[in-house]
Amino acid sequence: MQRAPWQPSGLVTWTTDFGLADPYVGIMKGVVATRCPAARHVDLTHQVPPQDVRTAAFLLRHAWRWFPPGTVHVAVVDPGVGSERRILVAEDGGHAFLAPDNGLLGPALSDAARVFALDAPRYALPGASATFHGRDVFAPAAAALLAGLAPEETGAPAGEWSALCWPAPVAAEGAWRGEVLLVDHFGNLVTNVVPAELELALADWRLEAAGREVPIVRTYADVAAGAALALVDSYGHLELAVRGGHAADALGLGSGAAVTLRRRT
Repeated sequence: MQRAPWQPSGLVTWTTDFGLADPYVGIMKGVVATRCPAARHVDLTHQVPPQDVRTAAFLLRHAWRWFPPGTVHVAVVDPGVGSERRILVAEDGGHAFLAPDNGLLGPALSDAARVFALDAPRYALPGASATFHGRDVFAPAAAALLAGLAPEETGAPAGEWSALCWPAPVAAEGAWRGEVLLVDHFGNLVTNVVPAELELALADWRLEAAGREVPIVRTYADVAAGAALALVDSYGHLELAVRGGHAADALGLGSGAAVTLRRRT
């Protein structure tokens, strides 16, 4: 099937672990603005925990489809900056992506995605730093895509590339065993259990975490203030929360913690 030609919308999204205390995010936007003054910028998040590629992958996966075709998505969570790791450019569903070849793009892209290895020297700023490729490589490459350069023109096909995947829930003795993937800003614990994918009628199941049973409800307001709960969140994942509180602290759980769904008898 012939693909439609790349048509940039002028919109660029940013996902990083840079935080906002330092000027790094603003500098990257400045590089793009110098080349594409009309570009529009959306900050998906700059609060990814430092070097947490898995969280970045999860957030990008669940965010990019809310944007129009022609958007350029730049994700810079890059523990290997300055090394021989590649930078990838991908096209999927009319969107373009820039990210390190460290697994970050794997969960976000469909099987129809085309992935290329950026010809980094072609886009790098003169005297590029070994520690700030967001400014010196990613931003100039993003500007080129925003200006109309097609993803397939940025470099050769990537061939084998790193595709991170998080563990799937495991069926065992009438139960499903899952784990916490990430802790969000509110302290909610987002698990790898996606009830729709497992075709689970949650009324038939009970959740165990941190040595206690946690009720599965529809909304946060379905339990008393300070009580623990589980529900299907806006990502479609099963989430543990505490009404009006911080579930990670209250339950003593974090990324990687085990959760178990058991069928009610």
